[in-house]
Amino acid sequence: MSTITSVRNVVSQCIKIGCRTGAFTGSEMKVLGEVLKEWAVSRGRDYHLNLSFGKEGEIDGFVIYGKAPMTQFSWDIYWIVMSPESQGKGKGKSLVRTVEKRLLRSGGPVIVRIETSGRPSYGRQRRFYEACGYSVVGCIEDFYSHGDALITYVKRLESTKPNFC
Repeated sequence: MSTITSVRNVVSQCIKIGCRTGAFTGSEMKVLGEVLKEWAVSRGRDYHLNLSFGKEGEIDGFVIYGKAPMTQFSWDIYWIVMSPESQGKGKGKSLVRTVEKRLLRSGGPVIVRIETSGRPSYGRQRRFYEACGYSVVGCIEDFYSHGDALITYVKRLESTKPNFC
Protein backbone atom coordinates (compact mmCIF):
# COMPACT_ATOMS: atom_id res chain seq x y z
CA MET A 1 0.00 0.00 0.00
CA SER A 2 1.40 3.41 -0.93
CA THR A 3 1.79 6.21 1.59
CA ILE A 4 -0.91 8.24 -0.19
CA THR A 5 -3.34 5.31 -0.02
CA SER A 6 -2.58 4.67 3.64
CA VAL A 7 -3.02 8.37 4.54
CA ARG A 8 -6.35 8.43 2.69
CA ASN A 9 -7.34 5.26 4.53
CA VAL A 10 -6.51 6.85 7.91
CA VAL A 11 -8.57 9.93 7.05
CA SER A 12 -11.49 7.80 5.87
CA GLN A 13 -11.44 5.57 8.97
CA CYS A 14 -11.25 8.57 11.32
CA ILE A 15 -14.24 10.23 9.63
CA LYS A 16 -16.22 6.98 9.88
CA ILE A 17 -15.43 6.69 13.59
CA GLY A 18 -16.52 10.30 14.14
CA CYS A 19 -19.84 9.59 12.40
CA ARG A 20 -20.39 6.36 14.31
CA THR A 21 -20.12 8.08 17.70
CA GLY A 22 -23.26 10.09 17.01
CA ALA A 23 -21.74 12.84 19.15
CA PHE A 24 -21.09 15.39 16.41
CA THR A 25 -23.38 17.63 14.38
CA GLY A 26 -23.15 17.75 10.61
CA SER A 27 -21.16 20.98 10.74
CA GLU A 28 -18.79 19.48 13.33
CA MET A 29 -18.23 16.47 11.07
CA LYS A 30 -17.50 18.81 8.17
CA VAL A 31 -14.84 20.57 10.26
CA LEU A 32 -13.39 17.21 11.32
CA GLY A 33 -13.08 16.23 7.66
CA GLU A 34 -11.35 19.52 6.83
CA VAL A 35 -8.92 19.15 9.75
CA LEU A 36 -8.07 15.57 8.76
CA LYS A 37 -7.52 16.60 5.14
CA GLU A 38 -5.22 19.41 6.30
CA TRP A 39 -3.31 16.89 8.44
CA ALA A 40 -2.98 14.59 5.41
CA VAL A 41 -1.50 17.38 3.29
CA SER A 42 0.90 18.86 5.84
CA ARG A 43 1.37 16.33 8.63
CA GLY A 44 3.07 17.83 11.63
CA ARG A 45 2.79 21.47 10.61
CA ASP A 46 -0.50 22.55 12.16
CA TYR A 47 -2.04 19.28 13.27
CA HIS A 48 -0.70 16.10 14.84
CA LEU A 49 -2.64 12.83 14.89
CA ASN A 50 -2.30 9.97 17.39
CA LEU A 51 -4.17 6.77 16.65
CA SER A 52 -5.52 3.95 18.79
CA PHE A 53 -5.89 0.47 17.33
CA GLY A 54 -8.27 -2.38 18.08
CA LYS A 55 -7.42 -6.06 18.39
CA GLU A 56 -7.66 -6.63 14.65
CA GLY A 57 -5.38 -3.68 13.86
CA GLU A 58 -8.18 -1.34 12.82
CA ILE A 59 -8.22 2.28 13.96
CA ASP A 60 -10.63 2.58 16.89
CA GLY A 61 -9.84 6.09 18.07
CA PHE A 62 -7.73 9.19 17.58
CA VAL A 63 -6.59 12.49 19.04
CA ILE A 64 -5.86 15.57 16.93
CA TYR A 65 -3.76 18.26 18.57
CA GLY A 66 -1.53 21.16 17.64
CA LYS A 67 0.66 23.96 18.93
CA ALA A 68 -1.31 27.00 20.05
CA PRO A 69 -0.24 29.86 17.76
CA MET A 70 1.99 32.59 19.23
CA THR A 71 2.77 30.62 22.40
CA GLN A 72 5.99 29.17 23.80
CA PHE A 73 4.72 25.94 25.32
CA SER A 74 0.94 25.76 24.90
CA TRP A 75 -0.95 23.18 22.90
CA ASP A 76 -4.58 22.57 21.94
CA ILE A 77 -6.30 19.20 21.81
CA TYR A 78 -8.86 19.68 19.06
CA TRP A 79 -10.51 16.27 18.82
CA ILE A 80 -10.61 13.14 20.99
CA VAL A 81 -12.71 10.48 19.29
CA MET A 82 -13.18 6.82 20.23
CA SER A 83 -15.37 4.30 18.42
CA PRO A 84 -18.52 3.47 20.38
CA GLU A 85 -17.30 -0.06 21.18
CA SER A 86 -13.97 1.28 22.53
CA GLN A 87 -15.45 3.94 24.81
CA GLY A 88 -15.27 3.46 28.56
CA LYS A 89 -12.33 1.04 28.39
CA GLY A 90 -9.48 3.42 29.21
CA LYS A 91 -8.26 3.71 25.63
CA GLY A 92 -9.19 7.39 25.36
CA LYS A 93 -7.29 8.18 28.56
CA SER A 94 -4.34 6.22 27.22
CA LEU A 95 -4.39 8.28 24.01
CA VAL A 96 -4.48 11.54 25.97
CA ARG A 97 -1.59 10.40 28.18
CA THR A 98 0.43 9.47 25.09
CA VAL A 99 -0.07 12.99 23.72
CA GLU A 100 0.89 14.52 27.08
CA LYS A 101 4.09 12.43 27.26
CA ARG A 102 4.98 13.41 23.71
CA LEU A 103 4.52 17.09 24.53
CA LEU A 104 6.67 16.78 27.67
CA ARG A 105 9.63 15.53 25.63
CA SER A 106 10.47 19.19 25.02
CA GLY A 107 11.39 19.44 28.71
CA GLY A 108 8.27 21.27 29.87
CA PRO A 109 6.41 23.09 31.15
CA VAL A 110 3.48 22.44 28.86
CA ILE A 111 -0.03 23.87 28.97
CA VAL A 112 -2.72 21.83 27.22
CA ARG A 113 -6.09 23.40 26.42
CA ILE A 114 -9.33 21.70 25.40
CA GLU A 115 -12.41 23.65 24.33
CA THR A 116 -15.79 21.96 24.25
CA SER A 117 -19.52 22.52 24.18
CA GLY A 118 -21.65 23.13 27.24
CA ARG A 119 -24.60 21.23 25.71
CA PRO A 120 -26.06 18.58 28.02
CA SER A 121 -25.24 15.97 25.37
CA TYR A 122 -21.53 16.74 25.92
CA GLY A 123 -21.66 15.88 29.63
CA ARG A 124 -19.86 12.57 29.13
CA GLN A 125 -17.03 14.31 27.27
CA ARG A 126 -16.65 16.91 30.00
CA ARG A 127 -16.50 14.21 32.69
CA PHE A 128 -13.83 12.47 30.61
CA TYR A 129 -11.66 15.62 30.48
CA GLU A 130 -12.01 16.04 34.23
CA ALA A 131 -11.09 12.37 34.80
CA CYS A 132 -7.94 13.02 32.75
CA GLY A 133 -6.97 15.81 35.16
CA TYR A 134 -8.17 18.83 33.17
CA SER A 135 -9.77 21.74 35.05
CA VAL A 136 -12.42 24.18 33.86
CA VAL A 137 -10.84 27.63 33.57
CA GLY A 138 -13.53 29.43 31.63
CA CYS A 139 -17.07 29.43 30.36
CA ILE A 140 -18.62 31.75 27.79
CA GLU A 141 -22.40 31.41 27.78
CA ASP A 142 -24.19 31.24 24.41
CA PHE A 143 -20.85 31.08 22.56
CA TYR A 144 -21.81 28.46 19.96
CA SER A 145 -25.53 29.20 19.96
CA HIS A 146 -28.27 30.16 22.39
CA GLY A 147 -27.87 27.87 25.39
CA ASP A 148 -24.58 26.35 24.17
CA ALA A 149 -21.58 27.61 26.13
CA LEU A 150 -17.90 27.32 25.28
CA ILE A 151 -16.17 25.55 28.16
CA THR A 152 -12.38 25.69 28.35
CA TYR A 153 -10.33 23.07 30.16
CA VAL A 154 -6.61 23.33 30.93
CA LYS A 155 -3.94 21.06 32.32
CA ARG A 156 -0.42 22.19 33.15
CA LEU A 157 2.25 19.53 32.70
CA GLU A 158 5.70 19.65 34.22
CA SER A 159 8.63 17.60 33.02
CA THR A 160 10.16 15.26 35.56
CA LYS A 161 13.38 15.08 33.53
CA PRO A 162 16.24 17.21 34.80
CA ASN A 163 17.18 19.95 32.37
CA PHE A 164 20.98 20.29 32.42
CA CYS A 165 21.28 22.92 29.70
